[in-house]
Amino acid sequence: MRIKAVLRKRQTGTTMIEVMVALFLLAVGLLGTLALQNSSQRSNQSAMFSSSAIVLARDMANRINANNNVFSAADDNLYDNIDTESHSGSATVCSVDCDQATIKTMDAGQWAEEIKSRLPSGRGTVEIDDNGVHEVIVMWDDQLTGASEVGCGGNPKTDLTCVRLEFRL
Repeated sequence: MRIKAVLRKRQTGTTMIEVMVALFLLAVGLLGTLALQNSSQRSNQSAMFSSSAIVLARDMANRINANNNVFSAADDNLYDNIDTESHSGSATVCSVDCDQATIKTMDAGQWAEEIKSRLPSGRGTVEIDDNGVHEVIVMWDDQLTGASEVGCGGNPKTDLTCVRLEFRL
């Protein structure tokens, strides 16, 4: 009987320490899971923005191609110097007997609306170089940090993320 009493006195408080260690390990595991969930959500959002930007760049390339007369080189530079930053909210609507300049204005306005509605701090440009290479650039604030620089550099805190699409008519 005396042995049992001695064993009981030695083990007092041990279970409380074990419970505290177990709770600490559980808390660390839950915090790790939350951090992983947050990182996963940011990655999914970034992938969604990238996909939207690619679709929008291809959309403008298709608009340029559709409004181009393949039998004349005179309109190959029609879409040069488009910047969605300079377009206001509403796009021109053309329903009957539209000329190429009106269609270009309508395309640029609709494209600007789509970029601004789908991408944070979204902006798009179209440039055509001397060799006839069209460069469509779609930019956005991928990390939602308030970035506004249009240089397409590698610093997501200051530079907008860019998708470039180059093609020739």
